[in-house]
Parts: sequence; structure tokens; C-alpha cells
Amino acid sequence: MSPVALPGSLLRAVAASWVMAACCIPAFAKDQVPDWVKTAAQTSTDKVSKEADAAVLLQEVTYSVAPNGLLVEHVRRVVKILRPQGRKQTEMYAYYRSSRDKLNYLHIWSIGPDGKEYAPKDKEQTDLATDGGFELYSDSRVRGLTPPAMDVGAIAAMEYERQEQPYENDIIWIPGEDIPVLRERMTLNLPDGYTYKATWKGKAKAQPVDAEHGKTLWEVVNQQSLVTHDRVPLSPNQITVAPRLDIFYQGPVTTPYGAMTGDWKSIGEWYERLAKDRNKPDPAITAKAQELVAGKTDFRDRVAAVSNFVQGDVRYVAIEIGVGGHQPHAAADIFRARYGDCKDKATLLSAMLDAVGVRSTWVMVDTHRGMINAEAPSLIGNHMIAAIELPANYTPKEMYSVVTAKSGKRFLIFDPTWEKTPFGQLEHELQGSDALLVDGADSQAIRLPILKPEQNHVQRKASFQLAADGTLSGTVTQEEGGDIARTLRALSLNDEKTQQQALDRSLARDLRAFHVEGMKMENTAALDRNLELQYTIKADHFAEPVGNLFAIRPRVLGTESMRVDEKPRILPIDLGETRLIHDDFTIALPTGFSVDELPAPVHLDLGFAAYTSESKVVDHAIHYSRTYTVREVSLPAERYADVKKLARTIDADEQSSAVLKRAN
Repeated sequence: MSPVALPGSLLRAVAASWVMAACCIPAFAKDQVPDWVKTAAQTSTDKVSKEADAAVLLQEVTYSVAPNGLLVEHVRRVVKILRPQGRKQTEMYAYYRSSRDKLNYLHIWSIGPDGKEYAPKDKEQTDLATDGGFELYSDSRVRGLTPPAMDVGAIAAMEYERQEQPYENDIIWIPGEDIPVLRERMTLNLPDGYTYKATWKGKAKAQPVDAEHGKTLWEVVNQQSLVTHDRVPLSPNQITVAPRLDIFYQGPVTTPYGAMTGDWKSIGEWYERLAKDRNKPDPAITAKAQELVAGKTDFRDRVAAVSNFVQGDVRYVAIEIGVGGHQPHAAADIFRARYGDCKDKATLLSAMLDAVGVRSTWVMVDTHRGMINAEAPSLIGNHMIAAIELPANYTPKEMYSVVTAKSGKRFLIFDPTWEKTPFGQLEHELQGSDALLVDGADSQAIRLPILKPEQNHVQRKASFQLAADGTLSGTVTQEEGGDIARTLRALSLNDEKTQQQALDRSLARDLRAFHVEGMKMENTAALDRNLELQYTIKADHFAEPVGNLFAIRPRVLGTESMRVDEKPRILPIDLGETRLIHDDFTIALPTGFSVDELPAPVHLDLGFAAYTSESKVVDHAIHYSRTYTVREVSLPAERYADVKKLARTIDADEQSSAVLKRAN
């Protein structure tokens, strides 16, 4: 992956797979606290938020490119503990890739609250493999330790140098962290004959300052935390809205796969060189692909057969060593092993489709909507999916995630890694995202489609009987289709006890005392069919008598309310996914009761979402119906007043009651 100067404490786990190397600057004596640490330690924290656990007094990274293309990273970091919870911020570790990086040195120091200085020996440092998550094996490692005397007021510092021969020429800098950073510098040091192109995503946090001998400096001071710690409702991942600087450098010596020039076209061409011939089918792949499409003549049916195989029969397992962070394995190896990571699955899909005469290529995206921006070319993406080219005159059938490139070519965007999203659709995390279409000289940024609400739907139907003592019993049927059904599809893979517990937790949001029987799910593996959930339920004390009156809630179950707050809104609004929710409940009334009052109907349409509901009496029963439609996934902060109006409307309707009257 690209060299990344990441928000240190916030993205350490991610940094293990991203960060690389940078500059040759003499280190101070490792057995005593150097003067630059003591100087930084004198920085005042009086203006730092009282809620901050710790503050970064200095974060300094320098990337130096040698005439032979070697890239060296030099880092200095100083942190001060402000509250007891800040101790976790003083873990001093350097990340590196064991197969390609050389960690030249790592020195760590601390100054206790009493002013006593400490210089732990290098041999006390721990060197560990990082937690790989979905990775079966990765060459990512960390080395370091937590220095002594880490109490409130203490200082922790480190300095390290790491080098590598890179395979890409994009340096990524994201200023700021999840704690305040009082001074942060990034320096680029280029030899004669080298140039660079720098692009900010979002508002530039710093302007370049030209220094002597090919050095360029960017500096940011007095940064507040990138992340608000009070859980802003309906907010995107807050790193996605943070400014980011991408620096593409080039010179006489290039990487083994050529140089990127800072535009999407060159990034796509670079990736094609990196993955050259890895998506070619061998005889085994060709035979399997032809077997899958045998007897199928329609384009969609043929492509779906191959895509469903790669989606369902090839396990997600990541093995990333060196260039393997970006370069896929050969399709033949992936097919033989029947496993691979996201780029491997997209590569195998391309090879299998090629074997039956269909072209497919790669799409680089990020699972956090907004991380990639079409106006800021970058290698920042963390996920790879597929773009399947449609025939020129073909009318897409049940293919909803289609984009048209500037070339006029149409592509179905499909993620073979996402095992529970139907073919022809796209998981909601990616919808509305910018992405890189890898297409040779036609490589370009594209906007992934936002699916229509009806392609992502839930319909709940129920017939209930209310008893005179307030007990409610009945049968519930729930149908889900599209990406929204993936939660229940995944749940179906668990045992019955786990499934029952999950349903109970969901119903407990709406009912106090209840008992569920006969839970069953159908079509759980058939992604092209609606998933069906059915169960019977008995809820005690659903209606509580007050004299001759009963108050009951027509909206028996199915909570759609949203958490909002009254604070000024700064962050954009993330509504998650488009969706169409419809409820249709009938509550038969006990003999001797009549309806005295019903909730007023609701009709609200705000453009990005609509909500309607109605309660009426039919054949001695209350019939409640509602439809909730979400048409957009992202909104600017200025629409928060409308979002709050929607939330209040939904909450009021969900809690509204009908009043029943008992005959004397």
C-alpha cells in the first residue's frame, strides 16, 4: 500500500497495512532524552480541550527519496498525558512490513510527572505480528513498547527511521488524530531531477513551504481531535471528511510498475501494469466457467452464474506479503485454492468471465463512503470490486448497479466479496461512493449508483388478537429483499438458539413481556428471492386498562426511529441506505370493546425521505399501515433540521396510541 502519514493513535490498526518509509536524519543519543523532546515537552496545553485524555505535542514525519529511488521515512513523536485515560495514547510503536521494509532504528524515551527522565533499552522493545483481522497471513509487524512512569503529566516520545524500495509513488498524509495535535509537520525531500504533484482532498490544512535543497514542508498547528467522542448521530466515519494530502513524486528512477502522475488515468494504468496477466483464464478456469453457463443464452443469466460461483464458492481469505497489499494473486492460483481476498475474487471473476466472452475489470473503492473523492486522485481505497462490461445494445434486466463511463461503455458494478448481496445490486456501504474504474487509458473516477428504495425493502404483515386482559397474540410474517436482507441471511447460518436470541433482542425494543414460538426462515441462501421470516408471538400486558379504557399501540413492532440531538450540526448526515419499509398490522378487538380514539394519519415527504401511516377500524379490528421510504444516503449538515423533523415524526407515530372503551 502507499506510504501514509496517518492519524497516529486513531488509525494504528490500519497503519499496519499502509505506512511505509521516509528520511535520513541523524538520531540523537538513544540513552538520554534528546533536546528536541525536552523542547516539545515545554509546549503549553492550556488551550487544549478539558475533555482531551492526551495531546500530541509534536508529530513530525519526513519522506526522503534517494537518487536510486529508495524511500526513507523519519518520524518524531511526543505525547503528553492529560487525564488517566490518556495512558493508552503513550504506546510507542513503529509499523513495518518484514518482507520489504528495513527498520533502521527505533528509540523511545519518557519524562515522568516529577521530571525524571527514562531511556528504555532497545532490547526491551517487543516485535509482534499485527492483528490481521480477515488476513490469514500478513507481513505487517509492530515494534516498540510503552515507556515507564506513564501518569498524568508524563511525556512519551519516540524516533524511528524506516526504509524501502517502493512499488508505488503516492505518499498520503492525513493531518490530525483522535486527540489534539499541537504541532504536526510533513516534509518531502527530493533529489535533483525529481518533481511532485500535491492534491488536497477537502480544504487544504497547510500550504507548501519551499525549503533549501529540494525540501518542501507542510505544517499544521493547534488541531483539535478529528473525532468527536460524544457519538454524533447519523454521522459518517469522521476520517472520511478529514482533509487529506496526496503527493505523487516522480523522477529518473521509477517503480517496477511505472509512475503515477497524480490523475486517475495514470493510477488505473499503474494498476493494470501491477496486475498484468493475473486475470487470464487457464484451462481449468475455462472449463468451469463454460460448465456454469451451459444452456444459458441470456447475458444476465450467464454472468450471474459465474458471479454467484465466485461470490459463494470462493472463500474470503487474505494473504498479503509485500506487494501483495495491492497486487492480486494469479487467477489460476485463486481458482485452485478456492480462496482469496477482495482483489483476488475480482481477478478470478474477470478471468472466468473472459473464458465465456465477457469483459470485466477492477474497481478500486473504499468501504467508508466519502473516503475517495473524484477531485483528489489517490490510492487510499481499501477494497476492490468488479466492473462487468455490458454489450452495447443490451437492455439490463434486474441489474441495478450500472454506471456509464465517459467512453460510453456501461458496466455492472458487482462485489464478489459481499456474500449476501444479490447479483445486480451493490452493498449500501459503497452506494454513492466515488471509485476508480481501472480501464487502461480510459481509467477514471466514477460515482457508484444509489439503488432505488424498492430494490431494498422490508414488508411486515401481522394478524393479532387482543384479549380482554390486555394480552396480544398473533402471527408475524416478514419479507426482506435486496442488501437489507443480509443481516437475517447471515443470522440464518447460526444455530436455532442464536437465531431466537437475536429475534428476542429485536422484539424487546417494542414489547416488555413476550414469548415467541415457531420461528422459521426461508430462502436464506437464495439471494434472488425475498427472505421470509415467520413466527408466532404472545405479548402479556400489551394493553393496560385504566378504568373502562384501554390504550394500545397500533404499531405493534418494527422500530424505525432515529437518534438525533439538538447540538449544532457540523458533520454531514449519513442515512445508511435507501430502503422501503412497509408495515400492515391488524389487531382484532375483544368482544365488548369499541374504539374511542385513533391516532391521526401522518403524511410527510421531505424529498430525501417520506413517511406515511394510517390507523382505521375495519370489521371490529384496528388496521394499521405505514410506509417509510428513504431515497438518499447522504445529506449536507444544513438538512439536519429536516432530519430531526423526520425523526420526531417517526417517533411520535411509533409511540401513538389508540384508545379502546369497554362497554358498561
